[in-house]
Amino acid sequence: MPRAEKKRNYKKRTIKLLVVLGALVFLLALMLILRTSSAVSEWMAVNISRGWISVFGRITGIFPFSFYELLLYVLIPSGISIVIAAIVMFCRREALRAVSYLLIFAVIGVSIGNIYTVSAGFTYYRGEPDLPKLEAQTFGEQDKEQLIALAEFMVDDFNALAEEMERDEDGRTVSPYSFTSLAKKLQGEYKRIDSDYYSDYTPLAKPIVSKRIMSNMHLSGVFFAPFGEANVNPLTPACDMPVTMAHELAHAKGAMRESDANLTAYYITVTSDDPYLRYTGYISVYSVILRMVGIFDREAYMGLIDKIDGRIFTDMRLSTEFWESYTLFDDITEKLNDFYLKLSGQGGTNSYFEPTNPPEVTPRPSPDGDGTQTEITYAPNTLERTLLAALTERAKLSGDEKKVN
Repeated sequence: MPRAEKKRNYKKRTIKLLVVLGALVFLLALMLILRTSSAVSEWMAVNISRGWISVFGRITGIFPFSFYELLLYVLIPSGISIVIAAIVMFCRREALRAVSYLLIFAVIGVSIGNIYTVSAGFTYYRGEPDLPKLEAQTFGEQDKEQLIALAEFMVDDFNALAEEMERDEDGRTVSPYSFTSLAKKLQGEYKRIDSDYYSDYTPLAKPIVSKRIMSNMHLSGVFFAPFGEANVNPLTPACDMPVTMAHELAHAKGAMRESDANLTAYYITVTSDDPYLRYTGYISVYSVILRMVGIFDREAYMGLIDKIDGRIFTDMRLSTEFWESYTLFDDITEKLNDFYLKLSGQGGTNSYFEPTNPPEVTPRPSPDGDGTQTEITYAPNTLERTLLAALTERAKLSGDEKKVN
């Protein structure tokens, strides 16, 4: 083909690609604007995103491998190859050909962005999960004893579960389940949630093959909505695995915000009758409950800390040491995840944890009229109210009459 004709063909292809890219960018921008409406986001999350994840999750779930991981294996080398090829073309003064190759890559990238926004982007802007919560909006001095009693019940249950756990020679908890057995177990646990907020579909979590790369990125799990896949790092320590897996499944069921996925995972594990699941749930949340005790009674707080079985702290220490042994890409991953979450309208990596409210300290005249005393009130956040409701219910089921009113 003559050089001039080749140039005309590349020019036509470039123009077509620019038109397609422009249309895709416009569509993406429109969806990013529409998602700021909670009503639109709720409708999209329930009627479109939920269906997408259910359909594609069932299709990809037929296969034992991760399509998300496979996509990365294809896209990363392809992207590098296209960029290198484009540079070579520019050096050969084949600018139009180079631009067309880069535009193809851009079209693919923006197309994935559009698909991701449809399948997950709107869900970040819906309301919060409607899990059972404690009715009380504030705690005062009059609630202190009941709060301490509930915390004592939690610590006693926590210690009893620590006694039940199988451990290796280093004192590390050993999971009683294989990866697949645990994934199936959590599928069943999610059936306990009676709420229209969550999808009826729960995928079976998949293990990532590139587990050491994932560990070096400090990633314990990734949910990829376009494929409806909950991917989990199988190297995740056993004391963290159930909460990690439940977190990724919560994304699949409609809780895309990280704090909501954490809330859901904590609720599923802490309210479980399974000793292993409840033990690992307590590891993640015990400090939340004890912090509230510390607001009202520092001495009671320290007493509860001292009461915790040392094997629990061994699990936590060994988990920390595990992640600290993988540091190759952790800083880069932290920055990328922070950017992604901010792009999704969240507060970056800080969005994993719901902000707590400061206690209100009000000086009051002492009863005898001699000087003043302080009155403390505290408004628990959604996570704290949900955990208190979960613990109250478990205390009732165990026959313990102590509870927070």
